[in-house]
Amino acid sequence: MPDTSRISKGPPSVLVLDASYSQIEDVIEKILETFPFPWKGNRVVIKPNILSPSPPEKGITTHPSLIRSLVKALKRREAHCLVGDNPGLNGYAANERCARISGIFDAANGCFVNFAKETAQINARSRFFEKLVVSKVILDADLVIDVPKFKTHLQTRITGAIKNMFGILVGAEKARVHLSAARPENFSEALVDIYQIRIPDLTIMDAVVGMEGNGPSSQELRPIGKILAARNGVAVDGLMAAMMGIPQKSVDCLRIAFQRDLGEIDPARMEIQGSWSRLEKFKMPLTFVSQGLLGAAVNKLYYRPLVKPRLSVRPELCTVCGVCVQHCPVQALTMGKFPLLDSKKCISCYCCYELCSNQAIELTGLMRRVTKRDKLSAHGKTLG
Repeated sequence: MPDTSRISKGPPSVLVLDASYSQIEDVIEKILETFPFPWKGNRVVIKPNILSPSPPEKGITTHPSLIRSLVKALKRREAHCLVGDNPGLNGYAANERCARISGIFDAANGCFVNFAKETAQINARSRFFEKLVVSKVILDADLVIDVPKFKTHLQTRITGAIKNMFGILVGAEKARVHLSAARPENFSEALVDIYQIRIPDLTIMDAVVGMEGNGPSSQELRPIGKILAARNGVAVDGLMAAMMGIPQKSVDCLRIAFQRDLGEIDPARMEIQGSWSRLEKFKMPLTFVSQGLLGAAVNKLYYRPLVKPRLSVRPELCTVCGVCVQHCPVQALTMGKFPLLDSKKCISCYCCYELCSNQAIELTGLMRRVTKRDKLSAHGKTLG
């Protein structure tokens, strides 16, 4: 059975603090004072979002200043800290490379652990898969701190506390989950299944600089100046959605988590300490075109060939590295002069878009040609 013993009971308390990356230590201290745990002598796993080998200024990964301050504060409390993630790139070496480029390896101050080093196969309570290979360090932890980023997501609308725990899966397991639960609502359900394997004890969300538009690797950053924290990660995601202006129950992973009694998603039923407001004109991904009943109907069609956005490649940024081809769960991409897409195989997981460290792949619109074999295009022009 999934572990639900770590779910905080009663109305969730969410702490919202003004913050900047240059002055984060006092914020971390306030969070640890507000949500006390028996840190001393315990193995505390800190799980940031290290999606790809992206430097901090791109805003794609959890900012290293949070990790640095958190490790420092926990060491003062005599905790045994372990920092790590399984980024989207496969391979043992890629794990550390992504951590170094993101700045999190150095910020961990000797506490970085390669999550791919020791693994364990576990039984999974899910209708999409029976077993999963996960990082053993997560299973062995006394306490887990989830440190996600405030971002949008092409497939799941938001990526926060729930989605960040997808990183407990090792190697090709992420691709297997995408393949087993290809439809957007199914993938969101699978994310909640994975979140329940090891529910975090504390969630600290980096909302100092958030991301809007076509996340989780968009170039559209949004200064917010906040840190959100709570014992209940589902509540943090619910508040994030409210700040983005999204009806919480229109986000599949939030709706499913709420139905499973994993946390409150409506800020009106939370005990919120600090100020927050809806962000004006916050941009959602192109995969979600509208709100309301009509918008909801269109959104459910986005993965169909006539509606889903067109993937395009910017040749001036593409290095033909092959990462997009290597990490496509269904082998829908092959490499020519530039990446080539077989639209009939594509399941709209957008892994190619997410994992391009040069941000050379983008989405260009909602209507697209349906052909037997589409090429990724550059600014609307087909590449040779």
